[in-house]
Order: sequence, then structure tokens, then C-alpha cells
Amino acid sequence: MRRLPSLTALRTFECAARHAHFGRAAAELCVTDSAVSHQVRQLEEQLGTPLFIRRGRRIQPTPQARRLLHSLQQAFETVGEACEAIAHPDTQSVLRIAVTAELAQKWLVGRLADFCERFPQVTLHLHECAYDAPDPDIDIDLAISYGVGPEDASDHFVRPLPLLSFFPVCAPALFNRGALASPRDLVRHRLLHDDQDGKTWTAWLTTHAGDIRPERHLYFSHAGLALEAAARGQGIALGDDLTATEDLARGRLVRPFAESVASLGQYALVCDRQRLDKPAVGQFIAWCAQQLEPS
Repeated sequence: MRRLPSLTALRTFECAARHAHFGRAAAELCVTDSAVSHQVRQLEEQLGTPLFIRRGRRIQPTPQARRLLHSLQQAFETVGEACEAIAHPDTQSVLRIAVTAELAQKWLVGRLADFCERFPQVTLHLHECAYDAPDPDIDIDLAISYGVGPEDASDHFVRPLPLLSFFPVCAPALFNRGALASPRDLVRHRLLHDDQDGKTWTAWLTTHAGDIRPERHLYFSHAGLALEAAARGQGIALGDDLTATEDLARGRLVRPFAESVASLGQYALVCDRQRLDKPAVGQFIAWCAQQLEPS
């Protein structure tokens, strides 16, 4: 087993770094400011490097200290959960998941009842994450992100989800008007976008509709809003194998054309590798993979 620095010094450092203030750390730990300063100085001597940049009464962790803080917070949480499990074996396990808004709204939420039924001991906390968030937040157990991987892939578990296909979708009433006989007819309709550069629609039109240039466009911050606008007859959106599935099954949306294009990015399950020791994380990853199996 590796020889660790003083656990008291590590706990004091975590508190000081989290607050970015020795005085607030002292108040939380019920010790004096000088005791906090002494413990931090002792840890710096043991590690052979400064951990804070002093700016008056405030302190700022160095890049190395921020990495240590991240690891300590995860380690303390793991130890706390293990102690809680021993003391209270029937206690619910909390699983914090970050997911993009469109995937939560249009795919995940409708399936959570199944997860909750299978794993009643797990209490889920869903948080919205940015479309292209590179790393899960330190308070998040697992993220379902899109498009990019974590900045430090060596410290993260990444499980890519199946590549998506994008295809036009619209309200049944709009399709039934008979104005969408071929992809080139899209030139007379409003296109609904969930990306600000229009690249996905451009790829689909270039591949399947030639050189047409529709002139009416409406842009949304995420696919859930664009699909909802399409279902309400406000134009034609691009759906995919995940976010459009439920609306297609319920008849709120239809596919006017069979043609599709491959996605420009990819969803992935991402978490810090240390989080894999948490049973609920593995349960959710396995459940999610099962949900994505071809029916």
C-alpha cells in the first residue's frame, strides 16, 4: 500500500481548497486559522510543491492542487458511501447523472420507470449538462454527453453509444397536404435547426436534395425544442434514432422521406474511472446499453 500524507492534512487541504479561504475552512473544521495554515504547509512540505497562490485573505489552488482536490473529493465520497452502507445497509444509493436536455426530454425520461422498477434502491438525480461538455462535474457520477471526449481520457471511462442517423420529420398534417413528394420540395418549407451553423441540414440536403437552398429557417438551442416545433407544424426538423423515436411511435411525427445521413458526432457515457466502483454506476451503464439494443 502506498504511503499517504497525513490524512488530517489532506482533509484540511480539501476544505481550504473548496472554500478558497483558510478562515472559512477553519470555521467548518472547528479549528483556528493558524491550524489550517499549519496543516496545509505540512502537506506542501510532504509533497514538495506549493498548493495555493495567496492573494490577500483569499487563496487560489494551483493546477496540481485542483487535481488533488478532485481526487480527494471522490475518495472521501467513496469512503463515506462505504461507511453509510455498513451502518445502514438498507439506505438508498444516490446516482447523479448529467445528460443533454434533448436526450433527457425525448429519450431518457420516458424509460426511467423501467430503471426505477429494476433498481428500487437507487435514487436518481438528473442534471442538465452542456451539449459538448468535455468532463463530468465532480459532483456527477455519470454523464451522457455528445460530440467530444473528456480532456483527460486516461482518468475517465468512456463508452460510446451507437452512431445516430438523421432524417427529416414533420407533423402528420403537414405531410398529408401532399407538398413533400420528394426531397427537393423542402425548398418551399421552413427548416428547423438544433445547431447554430446548420451543418446537419446542409449534409442531408447536399446528399439527398442536390443544390436546393431553402430560404426559411428557425434555430433552437437543442433538438427537443426543434422536434416539438415540428410536431406542432411549424416546419421540418431533423430527427435521429434516439430523440425522435417516441414521437414517431406516438404518431406526433412522421418521416416524409426514408433517406438519412450519419451523425457528425456521437453520444457517450462518461465517468471518472473511480466512479465505476459505485454499484449504481455499473447498473445504469448496463441498463442503458440494454435500452439501446436493437428490438
